[in-house]
Amino acid sequence: MATLNDVIDYSKFYDGKDEAPFFYHENFNLKGKLFVPADDLKLGQKLTDFPKENIVLHYFIHDSKQNRLLLNNLADKNLHQKVYAVTSPDFSADSANCWSCLNEANILKSRICASRWQQECDEPVILTLLWGDRSTYKYAFGNVEKGSVCAVSHQGIQNEQIFREGLATAVEKIRMENLCWLGNIPEYVKEFYDLKRIIKMQTRTELLQMLKRQKNCESQLLLAV
Repeated sequence: MATLNDVIDYSKFYDGKDEAPFFYHENFNLKGKLFVPADDLKLGQKLTDFPKENIVLHYFIHDSKQNRLLLNNLADKNLHQKVYAVTSPDFSADSANCWSCLNEANILKSRICASRWQQECDEPVILTLLWGDRSTYKYAFGNVEKGSVCAVSHQGIQNEQIFREGLATAVEKIRMENLCWLGNIPEYVKEFYDLKRIIKMQTRTELLQMLKRQKNCESQLLLAV
């Protein structure tokens, strides 16, 4: 769990500046990609013979399964080399309902991971956007190059107003080329973002359903021989 010490450490962590590290725009071809949970790459590998071309690993998973990244930002380096791209971590267990200082810690930790993956590992990274109330926007949306592809999750949202206001601000500041989306898309999103530029991420359940259909097709082909 994040503490006030985490906020103090991380707010001055990157180059001694009280701001989020810079995130650079990258070009992606996300058409037809499989978005696979980072804790279940084997599931994705069952769905494609070419994970390096077809899989994007995402970190919208249980926090206990990604907490190792808090201690070692590069812990999953070998895993990332097996896929097309990754999203940055999602340290948002408390979301908009926790103290703002804890939100800032989560946001900064996630951004530090994203920046290190981009700059030190030369990995294709999709920025996961985390935010709380307006006091967190400086860290959540600052220093992101315009046009960057970003990812958000609408699953488990408990404060729809804070989510809506933050997303509208993110769109205004970042002007995302594409937005990778996990969960249902609220009607209001079309008021400030082109829905055609949203890329729906498959849920774990949808991936399992795809695998089931794939196995059924293979069984039918074997019976036809």
